[in-house]
Amino acid sequence: MSERTPELTAQKRLRRTRTRAVSSLAALFISTLQPHQYDLRPACISLICPNCGTWVPINKPGTLRPKLAPHHTDRAGTQNPSRCLGSHRLVVLDVAIERWWKRLTEGVAETNGRRSNRVTKKPEVVIAPAVTQIAAQKKRSAH
Repeated sequence: MSERTPELTAQKRLRRTRTRAVSSLAALFISTLQPHQYDLRPACISLICPNCGTWVPINKPGTLRPKLAPHHTDRAGTQNPSRCLGSHRLVVLDVAIERWWKRLTEGVAETNGRRSNRVTKKPEVVIAPAVTQIAAQKKRSAH
């Protein structure tokens, strides 16, 4: 009789991001930023990096450790770009989307109120007579 050998199969394991890189800077709380400095729409959750001032997407916003995407301080395509210190910085999403949207629309309403939408017309300019017309008027008044 032949002996049966147990078949060993590997268990499915949860995959995670390959990088464990985290910035040494303190976590960035979104509530400390102005409403126009971040975008919480599901299409592209992003914010302005406080270190370099560029718009940067937030990687894995629904997870326990959302981070800023790695980015450079220089424009794309430059030689020897330097990595921003804010790359891989942890982000705390502590603002509700409804609250952010309300604050953003209120801010837009305030700026609309300051701008005049009434057209101010320029006064009509009287066209000066030509030199020949002035000379003709002088001749008529002299006669």
